[in-house]
Amino acid sequence: MSVLLDLIGSVVLAGFVMLMGLRLNANMNNSNGSYKADVIVQENLVSLVETIEYDFRKMGYGVTDPTKVILRAESTSIKFRGDIDANGVIDTVEWFLGGLVTSTPNPSDRILYRRIYPTSTGGVSLTGALPGVTVFNLKYLNHESQPPAGLGQIWIVETTLRVESPWRVQNRTVDEQDYDLWAYSAAFWRQTRLASRNLKRHG
Repeated sequence: MSVLLDLIGSVVLAGFVMLMGLRLNANMNNSNGSYKADVIVQENLVSLVETIEYDFRKMGYGVTDPTKVILRAESTSIKFRGDIDANGVIDTVEWFLGGLVTSTPNPSDRILYRRIYPTSTGGVSLTGALPGVTVFNLKYLNHESQPPAGLGQIWIVETTLRVESPWRVQNRTVDEQDYDLWAYSAAFWRQTRLASRNLKRHG
């Protein structure tokens, strides 16, 4: 009888050890997935920021009248003129936030579009960034850091950008396997004084 009890106890103990091992393995896999999602999101953000900063600093470059540079200025879109590729041809550049993406689990997922025309080939270039731009917000100020009276008075463009993973990852502070408790990996960037020197020729 004691032998049977010992066997049952051994089986139960082995089961607990196996469950602990499976739980540890699952946590390690989830942590690894969370780390990878963080890296991907940060790389996407850095790539976008580099392109945005390049374009915005070229805003008005080669344009004779600095008050005729910005053609549209809205909270989620901007359209401006400038010789982006320094080839002597004035380009028109648009940045705008697209609609919600329904093909990913993230309900806030959108595409941030960049359109340039004409390009060096004479056509229109439209590119989008995925995954996961959830916030793209623009705020416009004049040379006194006040709301401008018109497009020709814009001096500073404050830019806010947030990128999230298209899927949820396990939060490092949450030790539960419940997917509903997990969150989207996110990276945030805000530039409060991004302005082209070409815009500062007026004021």
